[in-house]
Amino acid sequence: MNALQLFKGLADESRLQILAILKRNPACVEDLAERLSLAESTVSAHLKKLQAAGLVYSRKQQYYSVYYLKEEVLQQKLDDLVPSEQAAPQDARSILREKVLKAYFKDGVCFRLPVQNKKRWIVYEEVIRLIESGREYGEKELNALITRIHEDYCLIRRELVEEGVLERSAGIYRLVDRYWENPGFYQKIWLGGYRNAETGSKD
Repeated sequence: MNALQLFKGLADESRLQILAILKRNPACVEDLAERLSLAESTVSAHLKKLQAAGLVYSRKQQYYSVYYLKEEVLQQKLDDLVPSEQAAPQDARSILREKVLKAYFKDGVCFRLPVQNKKRWIVYEEVIRLIESGREYGEKELNALITRIHEDYCLIRRELVEEGVLERSAGIYRLVDRYWENPGFYQKIWLGGYRNAETGSKD
């Protein structure tokens, strides 16, 4: 969870009102605009920021996108979001994460995949955050989820399987429990274990 994005998402009265409505029931842009007396374009802009913060997600229902609250995010303790002194050695990775999110993302969507491996893992982490532990996903459902971050769902789906993050059986995908205990190629680069494994390509 990116604490800075979360706090930015919460730092607006209208967005807080949207979260209050979604806490009771899912809603589409039109319903939210009517209840808040706001323009639909304004509500859409607020929803994009809430999605970027990981606070809401959407599902297509006929002609409408219906938005849902990710309640588990709001249930986190402040201690889980604020870094402790022990987390200081990871500051360099936090800085890199912020740079990647600014350089490759717009409104919560990655418009171009980084070439450098450790930067690409940051994008993949944003996809992983959307995947619920213990839940089974059909291929179409997983593809739709991945495209919320980047359009190349084939590449990302395949690499997450190869990375050991996802397991696949009979067309059903699941998040591997505690996948980080057996890190794959990208994760080892991110953690510094494969310092010489990078191609040297930078973008």
